[in-house]
Amino acid sequence: MKSLIVYYRISDKGNPKEKLNYADKFYCMENAIKEFGKENFWVIADNCNPETIDYLKEHKIPYEETSLGNCGSFIFMVDKIIGSHKSDDCVYLLEDDYVHLDGSRVLINEALEIGDYVTLYDHPDKYIINHDGGNRFNHKRLKPVTLFVTQGSHWRTVDSTTMTFAVKVSTLKRDYPVWMKYMNGRIPDDFHAFMELTQNELKSALILLTMGRRREFLIVFKNWLLKRGQRTLLSAVPAHSTHAEIKWLSPVVDWKNG
Repeated sequence: MKSLIVYYRISDKGNPKEKLNYADKFYCMENAIKEFGKENFWVIADNCNPETIDYLKEHKIPYEETSLGNCGSFIFMVDKIIGSHKSDDCVYLLEDDYVHLDGSRVLINEALEIGDYVTLYDHPDKYIINHDGGNRFNHKRLKPVTLFVTQGSHWRTVDSTTMTFAVKVSTLKRDYPVWMKYMNGRIPDDFHAFMELTQNELKSALILLTMGRRREFLIVFKNWLLKRGQRTLLSAVPAHSTHAEIKWLSPVVDWKNG
């Protein structure tokens, strides 16, 4: 099996959210190490309390401390990945509040054979109409998708995901300017970053314009005009991972019982 290098960002700062009662930061990390192994596991510990650092030391987990905030720690991580690994290496950029099912590593490797970016998280907003709080591309109806199949899973195309995803180093290197463009605020602007990377249909651009979303229209229209935005982002269906926030659990799988 091709190796998968995991970069795990953990922080003791952030906005409190209602999450699965068992999925604290230590559980999520132990779950990830169980699935992906410790041999290729590296932690970026940003603004962490002594308790978290002691945990990393006690369990002999390789880590590096930073105090850069959400966007800053992501930039630090990407710079480290590009500077430390070969272009054909596969990396999983993982946040500290995800739960994974057995076999996640195998599925990521399968999907990276056919897609540029891969997520095991099936974000529920992809199944909700825009005016009901769903994805912005679901205007009046759900956006059509392309479905793929590998040995272990089905995969659907999606226009965006969170800051947890797998990618080849070569792709991350080429897309570096786009990622840096959307790392200027307190929180990464993952939606617009993935929009610029993956969306280039004129029809979608015009729909965004009718919705009054001028910024999004310009991103997609420029992609169409310049023949950019052709990255493929694949999401596992059903999910093999979930964000731990109760409001946005991946559908179909029963996550609440651990």
